[in-house]
Amino acid sequence: MTAHAPGGNGGAAGAFVRGAVVIALVLASACDTKKPAATDNGDAAAPSPVATASSAPPPPRAGMVWVPSGDLKAGTAKGKTPRLADEEMAGVTVPMNGFFIDVLPFPNEQGAIPTTNINREEAARLCGTKSKRLCTELEWERACKGPDNTTYAYGETYRAAACGTGVTAEVSAKRPSGERSTCKSVFGVMDMHGGVWEWTQSDWGRSSANATDGALRGGSAVAGEIVDRCANGLARSPSTKASTIGFRCCAGDKNPAVVSLAVEGGASLEAVRIAPLKELFGDLPPRAFDPEKLVECNYVNALTWRPTPNEALSILVGCTNSTPRKCGVFIGSEATGKAQRLAAQAFGPIVPEVLPTGDRKVLKLRAVDWRGSFSREISYSYGRVDVGAETRP
Repeated sequence: MTAHAPGGNGGAAGAFVRGAVVIALVLASACDTKKPAATDNGDAAAPSPVATASSAPPPPRAGMVWVPSGDLKAGTAKGKTPRLADEEMAGVTVPMNGFFIDVLPFPNEQGAIPTTNINREEAARLCGTKSKRLCTELEWERACKGPDNTTYAYGETYRAAACGTGVTAEVSAKRPSGERSTCKSVFGVMDMHGGVWEWTQSDWGRSSANATDGALRGGSAVAGEIVDRCANGLARSPSTKASTIGFRCCAGDKNPAVVSLAVEGGASLEAVRIAPLKELFGDLPPRAFDPEKLVECNYVNALTWRPTPNEALSILVGCTNSTPRKCGVFIGSEATGKAQRLAAQAFGPIVPEVLPTGDRKVLKLRAVDWRGSFSREISYSYGRVDVGAETRP
């Protein structure tokens, strides 16, 4: 299993002109920037039902939770991390009708070991024996995120102890159900993290994998902060049987909303026109590297970096007009949010180079200062941009 256990699933400079906002100012430099206000509604959702929040809940069902109608923010919004841009919708608002869902994975019994080693058809048949059905993956996500659409079932901040996450799927699948009272969504659904991977009746719906693959949710992996999010999914053939794969049941009319996500690629690194990206980074003169004065910055190079499908970052290289001249590199995205400075590094007067490395998620920055030439790695991971240590020949 990979770090995030994916199912396997950018654009040109013009894409950034649409109200883009900087989320990362990396290695930066001599020139700081302002940014224009913007909104971004992300990808368009598939046709969805009309929720009726005012309708009264039906009579309760033993061992099940009623999830009321309401809006699901499907996937992970642009600018929010961790995020898998090629597997998750961009925080799209999806109206959902109410439905029932089991409190625990099948057999839905406190203290029982979840049922595993069955394929999707067998799971659906077992739900049918209880006058239930498999959940859709967006129903599962709605039950997990709760009314506030949190990243994890228990809240917005990752806490490994809440569900015992950060362990392998083989370990988590053997745990008795309901042993952690803190592993519960606001709706009262338990063990949606840190347990078995759960079959849903949904097909994967992303063009990154076989269209006939089924979508699973839940599960566990060592990379708990990534895998144990309500938005995370896994693609597997519906015929798959594994000791780490189980299921839980839902009841009531099925919500027709589905995950629909086009996966867009493109060159990993390409030069683009500077002018559109200047709008992304804001007007000049910006705040100076020296906080006591303003220094104008001239942009000399612009690039688009696509570290993964559906993720296009903008890179601007600029130098101040001050004496001595200082140069810097800025990295930003069309995601909404306030600008964040991840690191600050004053370069010498020579314009730095941004170079590919053969790995789409890693770039090399080569620069020169008064001590000579040096380089740094710029790496992308689940929506985050990190700057490596300085290395010199």
